[in-house]
Amino acid sequence: SNQVVRKLTPANFFSNGVVNGASMISGAVAPGEIVTIFGNSIGPAQLTLFGLNTAGQMATTVGATQVLFDGRAAPVIYSSSGQVSAIVPYEVAGQSQTQAQIMYQGQPTNTVTLNVTDASPALFTSNSSGTGQAAVLNQDGSINSASNPAAAGSIVVLYGTGEGQTNPGGTDGQFANSTYPAPIDAVSVTVAGKPAKVLYFGAAPGEVAGLFQANVQLPAGVTGNATAVIVTVGAHSSPAASIAIH
Repeated sequence: SNQVVRKLTPANFFSNGVVNGASMISGAVAPGEIVTIFGNSIGPAQLTLFGLNTAGQMATTVGATQVLFDGRAAPVIYSSSGQVSAIVPYEVAGQSQTQAQIMYQGQPTNTVTLNVTDASPALFTSNSSGTGQAAVLNQDGSINSASNPAAAGSIVVLYGTGEGQTNPGGTDGQFANSTYPAPIDAVSVTVAGKPAKVLYFGAAPGEVAGLFQANVQLPAGVTGNATAVIVTVGAHSSPAASIAIH
């Protein structure tokens, strides 16, 4: 029966199974960071996407799965048996560690201790692997790729997570519809090692808190189908992703 299987494979996950949702790299988590958690029996067999609570925020229970940080329920983007995506609560800001636990159908997993950092920026990539082509919109709104490169000196839009605490302070699960919080730490963007002009860095309009948008003007004279783009927030830089420029 299912009960026997449940006892043989208790729901569990490990600290190295908690990764940045954009870079897919494990490590210290930042307030508001979108994370992906890999584990066993931590959600429903069928992938279930988020819903909204009565306040119009991202719900904290999806597919009978909850993700707790120090006992506080985090917004859950999706849940499935082996993989859950959640957003680290802004309340962990200023802490050195946080205790993470998943509840599935009321049954708790083991508790995992995660280190907390002020920022852990990473850019989303087009194939969701954390490397290669970044998820970039060109100035005309089309998707950047080797076959559809951006012009040097033009404006592009990047998306990422892990920018840390914001001003105004982040609200867990809030969608950016009228207020667009920006990171409290200084931000910069380099393209092929050269500074790009940051025109906007903050909440992605219409998206959940923790997903940032950066509108940047590409430096002149930089071209290439796999040009490295790096976002820095405070003392923390993202892994390099690539952008196509001609």
